[in-house]
Amino acid sequence: MAKSKKGKESKKALSKGSLYSQEAVFNFLTNFGRQPDNDEVLRKAGITRHKLRVLLDDDEIAQAVETRIDALLSTPYQLEPSDSAASKTLKLILDEWYCEIAAASLNALFFGYAVQEAVYELKPEGYIGLQWIGEKPMQWFEPKNDGRLILRKEGNSQELVVDQVFKFFLTRRKATYEQPYGKAMLATLYWLSFFKQNGFKFWAKFLERFGTPILVGKVGSKITTEAMSHALLDAHAQSILSIDAKDSVEVLSAQGANGTAGSAFEMFNKTLIQQIQKVVLGQTLTSGTDGKGSYGLGKVHENVRLDKLKSDIRLVTPTVQAVVNALCVLNNWEPHKIKLGEKEKVLNVEQATRDTHLKNAGANLSDQYFIREYGLQEGDLKPAIDAPQQVFSALPKRAFSFKAQANKLSAEQQEVEELTDGQKDLQLLSNEQIKQLVAESDSPEGLAFNLMQLIPSVSESQFKANLDQALYAADVLGYATAAKGK
Repeated sequence: MAKSKKGKESKKALSKGSLYSQEAVFNFLTNFGRQPDNDEVLRKAGITRHKLRVLLDDDEIAQAVETRIDALLSTPYQLEPSDSAASKTLKLILDEWYCEIAAASLNALFFGYAVQEAVYELKPEGYIGLQWIGEKPMQWFEPKNDGRLILRKEGNSQELVVDQVFKFFLTRRKATYEQPYGKAMLATLYWLSFFKQNGFKFWAKFLERFGTPILVGKVGSKITTEAMSHALLDAHAQSILSIDAKDSVEVLSAQGANGTAGSAFEMFNKTLIQQIQKVVLGQTLTSGTDGKGSYGLGKVHENVRLDKLKSDIRLVTPTVQAVVNALCVLNNWEPHKIKLGEKEKVLNVEQATRDTHLKNAGANLSDQYFIREYGLQEGDLKPAIDAPQQVFSALPKRAFSFKAQANKLSAEQQEVEELTDGQKDLQLLSNEQIKQLVAESDSPEGLAFNLMQLIPSVSESQFKANLDQALYAADVLGYATAAKGK
């Protein structure tokens, strides 16, 4: 006992008693005042984090964001356990509010963090459910690097530490001690969207000035330049111009309006769109192939999209699980676990082996059991058709055989002889081959395998005929007599 106490004291002395507390902290910003947002992009752009929402008005960004949201919302979920009365009630609640919870949680991907508030009510059925749950403006809240969530009421500088177990639910993406607000994807897209919008403005001004051809009139007669200008203005409106034989009119067009400048802008805009899609979706099918895709590139593209979906699932699952935990505690239900995504169709070999032994032992497993345990669907299992029972009368009603008596064959051996003799027209296996096949096989599967090795290149009907013959001989004689020591 003294040795243990001495060991603890030595460890405390080496660590100076700081094993259960943080030493490298900035207490002033942690406990007093609003901690500044350290995102470099937002600081250089001079905007606050919640103002990034304006980027969602860009058509390309909005479409890419909607793609990720739609992929998440179309993902099914499962509750474990799933067969209790509480789980059925809990599923009814989640079916109503899952889209709101998941979509609001995924906003943490785009803004760095997102906060939801839940309002509960007592349902007529006797359980506590959700009256409303949804996202609140992120600028009202401040996540701290110690895990607290601060609510700053309007017109009041006092900090209110909110409850994150039942009332408020915080989702953060790539939050660090230095940056508790998380990493906002829209901040990465800010300059791409900025150049894209301003590029369109420049292109519109370029087309306004140089998109229409310019008429240049050269005065060579008594007509004045002022009169020529009026004539050219009329030509723009009427497309008709009458001039003297000594005068001339030329059409000037910007060389780049249909050529260099147009292709340059197209390349500029295409590059920005590809960069936006790479940031949000991870990769595009035509991002590096100039529109010439292939099946292999399509598979890579699909795998990247699946990786992004899995990442989104990992981001929102803790928040959805927190809502489930709150409902379970408020209703005194047993803890439930929620899983997002398709149920993995992985065969449990141990369970399948156990079920096979149970089936062979005479246990009748229901269709509902197979549907639940093996992830099948209604209609996958067909009703079993009872095979007609074959009555073998060879042994009980065996006629007297002089050949059997002369050769001193037992009843079982004589039965094998009669079975093999009756299949001579097939000319596939000899009697000795059948006997050897039955002797070397210890199960129906082994018998079929050995038969396939013996006659690898025969028709299906011939193989079935020999298999039926061998199975009959082995089943009636081999297994039964082996169990009796014969």
